[in-house]
Amino acid sequence: MSWSRLLVLLFVVILAIPVIPPSSVEAASLKDQIAAAKERQAALTRSIERSERLVSQLKSEEAQTQRDLTQTEEDLKDIRADQVAVKARIEQVQERLDRIEARHVELVDEQRQTDFTLGLLEQELANGEADLKARRQALGLRLAEAYRSETTTLLEQVFTAESFSDVLTDTSAFLSYGDHDAQLAQQIAQDQQALDSLRLLTTSTRLRTDQLRRETLATQAKVVELREQLRQAKQRLAKLEARTEQARDRQRAAIVRIAANKKQAMAMVKKQQDARNKLMRSIRSKVAAMQARASAQFGGVAPTGSSGRFDWPTRGAITQGYGCTGYYINPPRGSCPHFHDGIDIANSSGTPIYAAASGVVAFIGWNPYEYNPAFMAVIAHGGGISTLYGHMLATYPVSVGQSVRKGQRIGSMGNTGGSFGTHLHFEVWAGGEWTPVNPYAYLP
Repeated sequence: MSWSRLLVLLFVVILAIPVIPPSSVEAASLKDQIAAAKERQAALTRSIERSERLVSQLKSEEAQTQRDLTQTEEDLKDIRADQVAVKARIEQVQERLDRIEARHVELVDEQRQTDFTLGLLEQELANGEADLKARRQALGLRLAEAYRSETTTLLEQVFTAESFSDVLTDTSAFLSYGDHDAQLAQQIAQDQQALDSLRLLTTSTRLRTDQLRRETLATQAKVVELREQLRQAKQRLAKLEARTEQARDRQRAAIVRIAANKKQAMAMVKKQQDARNKLMRSIRSKVAAMQARASAQFGGVAPTGSSGRFDWPTRGAITQGYGCTGYYINPPRGSCPHFHDGIDIANSSGTPIYAAASGVVAFIGWNPYEYNPAFMAVIAHGGGISTLYGHMLATYPVSVGQSVRKGQRIGSMGNTGGSFGTHLHFEVWAGGEWTPVNPYAYLP
């Protein structure tokens, strides 16, 4: 066979060989890895969003807990401490802190899982980068081989080939190098772009998790701080409850001694009531005159619906409130066989007593009609409202007819008169007959 016929046959055979489409197991594998990594990243984002919501809830509940503890601390400082209400609030704070700590544990667990998933994702990205690097190197070798083959003529390959089939195989590969390698390069570029995008998202995710970790540590530190505040509040409440109970025990002991003889107790109540009525009659005109002055000077205090218009007149523990009581030493009123006309506030002797509202002093001194006189003060506030301060020490910081401002000191706590322990008996009168009304309606 002549060389011309051999060449023609060679090119015909070569042209008849189909070009094999590019296929890369590595490329397909990396594509699957990137798809899986994207799904993992989406799950990671959802996990972080849950953590961020938990942090937000923690901060909100910690802020509410801080407000409750601050209010509790304020309440425990003075007479405004409603021990039952304060105790209930402390219990609520305890329950909320328990919930906060449970959520904090949940948050830590969520972040631990997030860190694990993020570590897997970062490892997958590293593996993807290694795979791309290997594919780029393989492509480089192929291109180098193509360049080398391109410099060798077809006749040289035919003459140097050991068999004709080798010539056909090598020549077919040479002709398909261009399209095949272009597709490989394009796939590598696409995978690199996908990996770069995923890496940017992963870096952003890492920053978010780091920020969450700092916020989680901050919430834990706040919980520790709130726990300490709660412990101190419990201690202060326990001391206040103990002090209040001691004062009440002293009162009960004295009352029991008197109540042992019911007839004697009733006689004492009647004497006290008579002494009070006599005092009221004797100072009626003075109170009326000072009411007029107070109304002109201060505008008066509305007789009803004026909660918050007064300040507490002293600091201490409430040992007896306004209304029906089981104490024999209190006189009857309405359907109550024993009724307490005011609020008893116990503290140490000499504790300052202040004007609950601005007004004019209508009376200060001893009640001369009592068998065991009590030292007291009466202030007219205008608008038909007056206040009485009983069982004070016999001091005269103010005088009858003197104008006083809300919060001005008018005396000191004592144990004068028919008292069963150092305390202030505080009453609010309304109307021309000076009927005792509930002081709580005027107090903050």
